[in-house]
Amino acid sequence: MKSALYSLTASLAISPLTAVTAGPLQLTPAASIEIPHSTGKFDFLRVDSKRHRLLAAHENDGTADYIDLQKNSLIKRLQVGGAVDHAVDTDSKYYYVSVQQAERVAVVDAETLQEVKSIKTAGPTDAIIFEPKNHMVYVTHDEGSEVWVIDPASAKVVATIAIPGVPEFMVYDAAVDRIYLNIKNKDVVAVIDPSGNKVVAQWPTAPALQPHGLALDAGSHRVFAAGGNGKLVAIDTKSGLSVGSIDIVAKVDQIALDEVGGLLYCAGADKMSVLNIAGGELAPLGDLSTAATAKNVAVDPATRAVWSTYTDGKSSFAKSWMPPRP
Repeated sequence: MKSALYSLTASLAISPLTAVTAGPLQLTPAASIEIPHSTGKFDFLRVDSKRHRLLAAHENDGTADYIDLQKNSLIKRLQVGGAVDHAVDTDSKYYYVSVQQAERVAVVDAETLQEVKSIKTAGPTDAIIFEPKNHMVYVTHDEGSEVWVIDPASAKVVATIAIPGVPEFMVYDAAVDRIYLNIKNKDVVAVIDPSGNKVVAQWPTAPALQPHGLALDAGSHRVFAAGGNGKLVAIDTKSGLSVGSIDIVAKVDQIALDEVGGLLYCAGADKMSVLNIAGGELAPLGDLSTAATAKNVAVDPATRAVWSTYTDGKSSFAKSWMPPRP
């Protein structure tokens, strides 16, 4: 993988955010961890900041891969089936893994990394989060039109939320107790009220179409949605209105925010767009060359390292880069 950065042209929609031209940000290649005898593609990537772990959903290999971010070493590969995402239960010691084609959620003991329960769903699963206020797990119906609400105590689906289209990624806003969910075939962010388990608003993502990646900057009350068409939009979570847009790489799957550095990473095939969002700006800092299958991204808040995973056809790798200090 190369570390060179390339220029990115900014384009701004009508917005109080300022589009600026910024110099390239040099990211330093850091740890690279090999996962041998592995060729399958990954799906979503998460960080367990409490345990300093990278949680990699290794869909085609049918494993949940766990990496120690302090030792930069692989801890375990747990066979669960086609894993696509992880949710971290901040109340207890469990991970919840959405296992897509098996139409279930695997409950994993975070200490032993053994599966302890399996929760059946009515269809294939995709993005998953834990909502700490009502202590429920929310998982999307892949290519469906609902979100299932799971009670971890009973290990059952206790509610179904009708949504306006096909879901993609979700984030939780603790400040206002809302879940934001990309609806990729309607070009909107659906706003879910967990207290009533219903959609209470829909925010257009244009010019970002077919939105996939989603990230929340709670401090500035902004949610960022990355469209498959190579556009990223910033939405004010107080008004639901677009406050700016910018060009990024096309076909981004996942995006991640470095809150300390005010950086936003947008992972697509072969390249990752790096943006500055600090101080009311939307500024391109360049495209980092990655790999064709490196379409996920996560930031370790303890070190600010940015991680992605990929395969070269023989082995798989978790690769990181370090930004300069702010």
